[in-house]
Amino acid sequence: TRVFAPHVLRVLGSYAPQITGLIHNTGGGLTKCLKLGRGIHYVKDDLYEPDPIFKLIKAESNEDWRSMCEAFNMGVGFEVLCEPEAADDVVDRFCSMGTMAKVIGRTLSSAKETNCLTIRGSFGQFKYSA
Repeated sequence: TRVFAPHVLRVLGSYAPQITGLIHNTGGGLTKCLKLGRGIHYVKDDLYEPDPIFKLIKAESNEDWRSMCEAFNMGVGFEVLCEPEAADDVVDRFCSMGTMAKVIGRTLSSAKETNCLTIRGSFGQFKYSA
């Protein structure tokens, strides 16, 4: 288990004005973002390849990938939402502390007041709404 707090605090110390949200996905899945903000379309289309443990869980449980994304973090334990111009710097800061990090997606305006999420990965494409 990775403890994200020390790294997140350091990143907040440098980039707080550009950070718009923090999401701890461990124990809640990739859809937790749906609870953050209003009128946001989250697009996660550059995810990590799921770790072998998730493939084993899927095989043993006969769960589909859509449900797996709702229940498990699929290898993305923590998300930092930030202004696009700060994204590369935030990623570099996490990497300099020995934490794997990359931009996994973006946010768009949603046509509705509610939030929605599109996940695209090697395991398929799924749409969710709040």
